[in-house]
Amino acid sequence: MRFLSAAALTLAALGASAQPADPVLSDQNLAATRDTILPKPEEEKWRAIPWRTSYWTAVLDGNKAGRPVLLWTMNGHPLACT
Repeated sequence: MRFLSAAALTLAALGASAQPADPVLSDQNLAATRDTILPKPEEEKWRAIPWRTSYWTAVLDGNKAGRPVLLWTMNGHPLACT
């Protein structure tokens, strides 16, 4: 048991010291950084859904299409700024 603890601590220390420094934003890596941060087209498929802001309109449209309605409600500010 003692050997496993010593091995785990050694591996953790080696891993901690091998981490690279924080990257610095420059003109050379700006485009790559931007492309990493921006959502990919497959991550924005939810925008194609015809969302309804009125519950009753959604119920009527759901009944016509034979589909269920997802009701999303929140209590408080959507950005948790209370």
